[in-house]
Amino acid sequence: MRNHKLNYAAVGGFVVAMLVALVATVSALTGRTGPTDDYFLVLDNVADVKFGTQVRYEGFPIGQVERIVPVAVDGGMRFRLEVTLKEGWRLPEDSLARVGSSSLLAAKTIDIASGKSANAIKPGSEIPSAPPVDMFSLVANVAGEFSDLNREGLKPFVEDLRLVARQLRTTLSTDITELVASLNSIAHTIDGKAGPIGSSLETAARRLADSSDNLNKILSAENATSLRRSVTNFEAVSQNIALTTRELETTRRKVDKLLGEVDTIIVSNRDNVDKSLTNARHALRTIAETIDSVMANLDGASRNMSEFSRLIRQNPGLLLGGSPREETSPTRDRSRAQR
Repeated sequence: MRNHKLNYAAVGGFVVAMLVALVATVSALTGRTGPTDDYFLVLDNVADVKFGTQVRYEGFPIGQVERIVPVAVDGGMRFRLEVTLKEGWRLPEDSLARVGSSSLLAAKTIDIASGKSANAIKPGSEIPSAPPVDMFSLVANVAGEFSDLNREGLKPFVEDLRLVARQLRTTLSTDITELVASLNSIAHTIDGKAGPIGSSLETAARRLADSSDNLNKILSAENATSLRRSVTNFEAVSQNIALTTRELETTRRKVDKLLGEVDTIIVSNRDNVDKSLTNARHALRTIAETIDSVMANLDGASRNMSEFSRLIRQNPGLLLGGSPREETSPTRDRSRAQR
């Protein structure tokens, strides 16, 4: 009977010891192994931040997130993060906290960059914060800027081009009308002064005839053919420009539609994109682990190929299974001839 009680006592003691060790381990992992000070910070975005998210000071873990409270500010929403840090930890007043991660696959943390102020933030006060600087936030900002560029830059530019084309068409039609009116006025003036300038016209006619002869010489059949080709090419270029303008308009509409479809695809396939990124990370890690052995094999193969090439250059007969040829020199040939 005494042995059974002793066994039960030993088992109970072991279980209690394991429970105490488990509680101590969990406390150590959560960073709640001692007294703490309370602080808070306000962020615009708390993606992947939750209760227990680690708080680090220049990379050193000093606390964790205890609570996230949404706060309405100026018609929008911001988030108040209540954090607990190690008691007595000194934070300069110009320290800056932001959401970040130490690597691509690492979990999100609250990183506090040390300031240079001689004054420290008092417990219970706000820690200054800044927007996150991780890769995904930068990609989102670039996408937003591209959308703004398309809405505020490309579309107004195309509209300005259309306006300029219409104004140019109106200006040309007005100028041509005025030119025809001016020519009619000049014709009437010439008719009224036909008598006094008759002799001048005859002289001009003779000069014009001479010029016509010279022009006929210049505009030979070959030159006329080249001129007609130039005019035809110019018309073709004009048609190509008009076609290009229509195609640019069609392309712009397709780009607008494509951007809308890309936005829809990104929103509807966010889970697939996250899975693809996870697979890509795993593939990159696998490649990084095996690249050294691959490069070593490639280096050995390169040295073997270099040695093989050197032996073939020295004795091409090795390709046919022959033996190395005997080396000869001019001095050795002369000594054999003398013998």
